[in-house]
Order: sequence, then structure tokens, then C-alpha cells
Amino acid sequence: MSESKNDYSGCIGGTYRHNLWSIAMGGVCAMFLSASVSAHHSGFQDRAGSPSVPGNIQPHVYEGNPTCSDLSEMQGIDGLLEVKLHPEQYLSNPYVDITLGSGNTFSWSNFNGQIQGIFVKGGPIGGNMYDYRGTGISADGNLHSPLHPRQNKFSGLSHISFCYLPGSPDITVEKSCPSAPQLLNNGVDGARYTYEVKVTNSGDGVLDNFMVDDSLTSVASCNITNVPQQLGEDAMATISVVCDSATPLPNNGYNEVTVTADTEFGHQPTVSDDSNASCPDFAPPSVVIEKSCADPMIRLVEVDTGEATILGVQACVDIRVTNNGNDETLTNVVLVDDIALDQNLPINDLAPGAYKDLNICYYPSMPTGETLLHGDGIYSPFTVYMQGETPEALFSNTAVVMAEGVFSGAQVSDDDDAHCSICVSNTPGLPSECPSPDMNPYLLTE
Repeated sequence: MSESKNDYSGCIGGTYRHNLWSIAMGGVCAMFLSASVSAHHSGFQDRAGSPSVPGNIQPHVYEGNPTCSDLSEMQGIDGLLEVKLHPEQYLSNPYVDITLGSGNTFSWSNFNGQIQGIFVKGGPIGGNMYDYRGTGISADGNLHSPLHPRQNKFSGLSHISFCYLPGSPDITVEKSCPSAPQLLNNGVDGARYTYEVKVTNSGDGVLDNFMVDDSLTSVASCNITNVPQQLGEDAMATISVVCDSATPLPNNGYNEVTVTADTEFGHQPTVSDDSNASCPDFAPPSVVIEKSCADPMIRLVEVDTGEATILGVQACVDIRVTNNGNDETLTNVVLVDDIALDQNLPINDLAPGAYKDLNICYYPSMPTGETLLHGDGIYSPFTVYMQGETPEALFSNTAVVMAEGVFSGAQVSDDDDAHCSICVSNTPGLPSECPSPDMNPYLLTE
């Protein structure tokens, strides 16, 4: 026995007697040998056993008890770190989730870093090296040590070394609103705000299980689509956020979105980023009023005062109110004319491009210099002008239209003047006809 303690040359080529001893003491010899060689793939590859499942990583046998830096596959990897776990740590450690299986196998998941390789030590030969470089695998199973040299089963799990890079996962989010809100039914049914959320995997590893939290969902009806299932390193996806609102959103729809994703690293299981955006202004509503003298502009009509029938001077104007905006319906449209109207005149809603034509006749002040009573009120006098032998009087007044956008609530207005003159009525039976408008020197229509 003294020989067996001091002379191991029989394991690698001593005398004939030593070689016979190495056969008889094969298991012990193998253990002595494993401590005396450098780490490299050994001649025991037929003892490596089956590949991992589902990763399909075929192990390679290393003799001895190498560290990660000793393994040829791991050499030259900058920043490589190693975590060595012993049996009492397999089921409870801060680095990785390990599940022990039958037949001295195990599975792993949720490691705190980017796995480059795993060395599984067990048995008299050495251990199995699983090379995960470039695979992106973050969980795997059916890992084991080499087959025992005298038994057709995997050796035990003396320790497991995880060779890894720490990994730095990250995510970048950019939100934008490329165009102004789209008015629904010209604003009657609200508006649609459309946002783009560009998500980029700006760190290490794969990102998945994306969650999108948009602040607009609490104030509007939003539909979030095109959420990616998974993004590899440097990959980018554009998420669509479309929100319908019955009323204008504050600050042109300014809001914030937060995107969270799971990583493949247990030390940093999630990453998130946020971004905000507001939308461009949509075109404001617009209204136009056009006022002109009617034809005839001025006429004499019989007015029954209740006591007698008299001739009253009636002035007539034509008014057109137009919604000349591109997108938004006008509501609360009101026509104001302090002279031609006794009170403000409401007009029905006007869709973009729609208009309302009005012909308004009224009794202006009479040219006698006296205040006369007519059927619709008391009127003050006005000045009479003489043009040749035709008495004329100039009636000038301004009409104003006011309205607001049905969605935006933006208030708009416009005004126009009409200058019309008196003449003798062309009503049958009356003395003479009114001159044509272009013959009237006091017609100053704008």
C-alpha cells in the first residue's frame, strides 16, 4: 500500500507491474490522475452522456476540478465571473433556481446574469462542461456529471459552477403623437388621439412579457395594439395607442406611458422606461358672415297700426352664414343685428362647408323727422337725402355671427356691413319703381 500512496506513475505509464495495478485500482487511479492534469477535453468523451433538454447542449468531459477560467471555452471572455454551488446550496441560493431531477440530473432557470457555461462536477473522472455561449438560453434541463467509469449511470453532483457575465438589461421608450387629433363625425362624437410608442431593447439579453401603462386610459377610451412578444438585443417595435375622448384632453393630449418588460437575468428581473408626448393643435373652427342689400333694398309696405293703415318703410338685407372651417361642426351659432333684429337669432349647427341663407326685412326709423308708431314698435327718425327728384335715405348697420366648435369649444365670430337706401316702392299701384341697385349712389355694399 505504500506504493499506492507515493507512486502514481502506473496510471500514466510506469512498469508493467504498475500498469497491472492501475487496472486493478482503476477508480482510485482515476482520482489521482484527475488532480494532476491541466483542464482540457479529456479522452473520456464517450462518458459525457446525453445533451441537455430542451437546450440540446452536448456536454464535454473535463478531467480534474477546473474553475471557469481554466475551461478552454471560457478563456478570453472579458468580465467572466463564476458562482460555485455545493449540494446544500442547490435549492436555496440568491443566484439561480435549481430543480433536482431523477438519476442525478437537474434543471436551472432565472440566473442572475448571462450564462456562458456550466461545469458539473461529479464522479472520479472530473465533470461535464456545457457551453452556452451565443445561445441566449436562459433556462435548461437534464444537466448531469459524466457517466461513472464502472457504472452505467451519471455520477453524483459534487458541485456546480456557473460561468457568467453579469448582464445589463435595459429598455428605451419614446412616445410621440405624429398628427393632430382626428375629429369624429366633425367633432360631434369627440376626437381620436393616436400615439406611437417606440420600444427598443437597449441592453443585454432578451426582453419579453411587455406591459404598457398609459395614463390616458383613466380619462379616455384607449386601445393599445402591436405590443411585442419578445425583443432581442437592439431590436425595436412600435406600439400603437389610440384614445377616443368626448371632450378635449388637457394640454393637447399630453400624457405619459410606461413600458415594463421581463429580462432573462434574475438579478434584474424587470426593466422599465417612460416617455411623454402631446399632440399638434388641430385646425381651429372658422365662421364667415356675408351681408348685402336685398333686391329691392327698400320698399313701402302697408302697416296696420290698429287705428289706421299707413305706409311703412321696410329695409331688407340678405345674410349668409358659412362654416368655412375644414374639420369641426359649429354649434351655438347666433346672429346678432341690433337694428334688423329685435333679438338674437339662433341658427342650427353648421357642418364644415355648410351655410345658412337669411332674408331679413325690418322697419327702420322713418324719414319724417317724427317718431311714428308701427305694428312692431317705436322707431326714431333718420335723415333724408335728395338725389335728383328721388328722396333717398341711407340705412347702414352691422350684422355679427358668433359660434363655437362643437368639440373644441373654441369661440369664433365674424361681422359684415350693408348700406342700403330708400326709394319708392315698386309695389303695383304705387307711384313709381325703385331704381336698380347699381344706379343707387348710396349703395356702399362691402
